[in-house]
Amino acid sequence: MLRSLVCLVVLSGIAVHAQLPSLCTVSVDVVLADKRQPLAGARVELEGAANESPSRVAVTTSSGSAQFENLMPGNYRLVVTGEGLETTYGPLFRVDSVHVFENQFIAVRRLEDKPGGPAGAGNSVNVHNLNVPNEASEELKRGNSAMQHKNFKEAAEHYSKAIAIYPQYSLGYYNLSVADRELGQTDNQRDALQKALGIDDHYVPALVGLSHLEFADHKLPETKDLLDKAISADPNNVDALALRVRVDYLQGQYEQAIADAQRVHSLPHDGFASVHYTAAAAYQQLKRIPEMISELKTYLKEDPTSSNAGYVRQEITDLGYKPD
Repeated sequence: MLRSLVCLVVLSGIAVHAQLPSLCTVSVDVVLADKRQPLAGARVELEGAANESPSRVAVTTSSGSAQFENLMPGNYRLVVTGEGLETTYGPLFRVDSVHVFENQFIAVRRLEDKPGGPAGAGNSVNVHNLNVPNEASEELKRGNSAMQHKNFKEAAEHYSKAIAIYPQYSLGYYNLSVADRELGQTDNQRDALQKALGIDDHYVPALVGLSHLEFADHKLPETKDLLDKAISADPNNVDALALRVRVDYLQGQYEQAIADAQRVHSLPHDGFASVHYTAAAAYQQLKRIPEMISELKTYLKEDPTSSNAGYVRQEITDLGYKPD
């Protein structure tokens, strides 16, 4: 069984991650309700429904926009706050593999003589993205709209126009990389990600995106470096943590693979049940068979219809355990 478990970890891991998971992006436009003018510098918090996942925070750009990338499918809502602003809650909405790009519009009102609030706290937008010209921002929005309708070529054209207008647009390069990925243009995707990181070398979505490409090319040290940097900046990034589980395992770092798998399990992680399979293989290498069985059972519970499910049930049975 040792060989077969290891083999599946290696082969299925590369097969799955040669393509990025269908993670989602939410684009937000914030305006003043009375004037319908774009509102810059507002604090936008993205919450999971019923606070089921760690929130993320961004600050609106000069065009009143903010964006959240690499979101797991699920239900979310937006909360807008800021100095002199009435706290405004957006409606619940869902993102999933069908709605990969979601646009939200929120109108907020000002409060008179309100003490200063936490505007700008937790800013996840770099200074270059805060200074985006309106014309470039509009091209980005057109690209996002095209992505919503799966018009990937059109989206890439709009993102390219946005970058041409404002060459320091790291968000524009990242979105272009997503469109290139959907078009199957891996070289262009890599180039766009590298340019985004050339502008902001701590830009987490680009770090994670490039790490997947390096992993697909079997460049484990390069993948690990990118993932370590991404996780340092965003400790709850499930995509980065899940990929690092595989890299840890393939580099023989079994205890670290198990620890990363446990971190993934502590977060909402639909679509990443495979971390439990890899953790099981790590436990097997450490000859900790009861814990290996526990991870395999968790894998089956989270993904009972996977292509490996039958094999895993048989392996559990052959070891004298019940697959549950």
